[in-house]
Amino acid sequence: MAFKHVFIILAIIFPVMVFSTDFMVGDDKGWTINFDYQAWAEGKDFQVGDRLVFKYPVGVHNVFKVNGTGFQSCIVPPLNESLTSGHDTIVLATPGRKWYICGVGKHCAAGGMKLFINVNTDSPAPSPVPSPVRASKDFIVGDNKGWTINFDYQAWAKGKDFRVGDRLVFKYPVGVHNVFKVNGTGFQSCIVPPLNEALTSGHDTIVLATPGRKWYICGVGKHCASAGMKLFINVNTDSPTPSPAPLVPASRKYSIWKH
Repeated sequence: MAFKHVFIILAIIFPVMVFSTDFMVGDDKGWTINFDYQAWAEGKDFQVGDRLVFKYPVGVHNVFKVNGTGFQSCIVPPLNESLTSGHDTIVLATPGRKWYICGVGKHCAAGGMKLFINVNTDSPAPSPVPSPVRASKDFIVGDNKGWTINFDYQAWAKGKDFRVGDRLVFKYPVGVHNVFKVNGTGFQSCIVPPLNEALTSGHDTIVLATPGRKWYICGVGKHCASAGMKLFINVNTDSPTPSPAPLVPASRKYSIWKH
């Protein structure tokens, strides 16, 4: 009886750890034509924080996130919204219905390259005082100025509450600028990483999937060193108010380009 009491006390004191899952879309078949992705998705428990991984030969396919209408009718969004790395990773950051298609040729309409899933909220067990959940936010970097030269991005970031699950959106003319994620040294000295690590779509979206310091620069010419195209932010954990058995979500790194 004493052992039972000790077990109950430990269960109350120590938080429940929830681990996210990586789902390889299509398993060993990957992202390809003539595969039943709805059959693949059936019965799978997709939770907030899990990741979809689309694997395919570069240049043969791509991935677009669409809405229900786009999914049903295979409506391809603008090309700059596509994922094209051949190993595209998408964090399921919010609950609800999600739709994805291939935008190459008739791969969606005739080849069945379309996936619909429903993402569930991995909620903690009910507690006497439930904690409110902050909705994620989209931050357009630079607001109406976008990602450009001669703008004070540190002044823009000052006072903003960046949380895990929020998104940074870098908007700029394609071919004029780009976006690199760097470390603190790369930020201070404007050290440009290899070109294949650049985001170049002109509407680059980055989910802030982990807490801590984040640094971004433009790698074109002297845009970072001479024109101030560099951004530093600190991402806070969107944690619930302490309760007897809080949920501690696993931290996962996410980007819309291949790391």
